[in-house]
Amino acid sequence: MFTCRKWASVCESGNYRPVSLTSVVCKLLESIIRDQILDYLNQVVFTTAQHGFVKGRSCLTNLLEVLEHWTSCMDEGYGVDVIYLDYRKAFDTVPHQRLLTKLRMVGITGDLFEWLQDFLHNRMMRVIVNGECST
Repeated sequence: MFTCRKWASVCESGNYRPVSLTSVVCKLLESIIRDQILDYLNQVVFTTAQHGFVKGRSCLTNLLEVLEHWTSCMDEGYGVDVIYLDYRKAFDTVPHQRLLTKLRMVGITGDLFEWLQDFLHNRMMRVIVNGECST
């Protein structure tokens, strides 16, 4: 057993990601639509530099590629300066209107776009830990 004073970060609802409690049919539909959108993005939008959301690629493959590039530059006599940024919780939330704008910009329109827009309209999630609700 733990107390919230000793393990404060465990007790803060903002440190957890919400879990969507939806029906099996909804989850199946979400999965089908996600797969179709990712197939489209892989064919039309993503380049070989894309590592997130691409099958067989990850943060690790990105790191290995950039390390190889830096090593090649240094072998050729160039200097390499690196700046790391850590955006705390940068990907925990996505503004729905910004997401919809970007989807339209990459060519996702028509019935699918309308369905996504309706699906996200007034959609909110939260986490409850020890009676405390996240924003």
